[in-house]
Amino acid sequence: MFVTAELNAIVQMFEDDPPSSALLAQLRLDYLNLEANLLRAKVLRDFSTEKLIYIAQAPIAQQDCNLAYLFAPFILANLNKSVIYSTTATPELLAILNRYYQAEQPVQVNVDDVLQNFHVYLDLQDAQLSQSDVLFKSLIKALCRSDLSTLFLITDKQFDRALIRQIEIFLKIKIVVIYSQYQQSLLPAAEMNGRKLLFKNKDDVHKALCSDFAHRNALLFSHIERLNMEQLTRLMDDMFYAEHIFERISVYSEYMQTRMQYSKDTT
Repeated sequence: MFVTAELNAIVQMFEDDPPSSALLAQLRLDYLNLEANLLRAKVLRDFSTEKLIYIAQAPIAQQDCNLAYLFAPFILANLNKSVIYSTTATPELLAILNRYYQAEQPVQVNVDDVLQNFHVYLDLQDAQLSQSDVLFKSLIKALCRSDLSTLFLITDKQFDRALIRQIEIFLKIKIVVIYSQYQQSLLPAAEMNGRKLLFKNKDDVHKALCSDFAHRNALLFSHIERLNMEQLTRLMDDMFYAEHIFERISVYSEYMQTRMQYSKDTT
């Protein structure tokens, strides 16, 4: 796929479950010269003052504990770290986000402007995409950004660590794979109470739910924060009790909903 040998490690990562020919064809249309884009981002990365975190997550299944990572970008934004979160718009995900805005509706925005103003951008993809397509597409989009610092891949797929290390060294980034098999959550997203989930007053079920979410996010944050696990877990717990996540989601959602309405009014 690439002339530059080191870049072929990106494709080799997915040899056991390659992305679809339809996705590869679409990427060729989106990037007239994908290899040049990747190499240009590599060069400019040395000069970038921004340090972007990119989280690419496999599709979230019904009543899946891995829904916890949906809240990671809003926690990061609250800590003034810029982050793009990418996954598919599955019903489980939308059961949370649609309480705040019409998350399944596409809207044209300048991603860099959104990051500058809110430190967070959600890149929600077609729910029909396979896991390999989602992760490969997100990987390419992330690697084409010159401000990329750390890329998280949240998936139950096993990747060759040697290939990942090759990409890290050549493209001057950090890649973290969080291995996340399906585990049934205490509640499906549709039955989670938004106020009990993100506010101080919780019942026992939501306390246990938030404790699990906090622990999972602490593991993610351990790769970017210089705190021990006890400190990180406490920090994550605080986020689920002190309304910080709710405030971030609300502000971001209000902006996105306003942009959607503006688009409708001008068409």
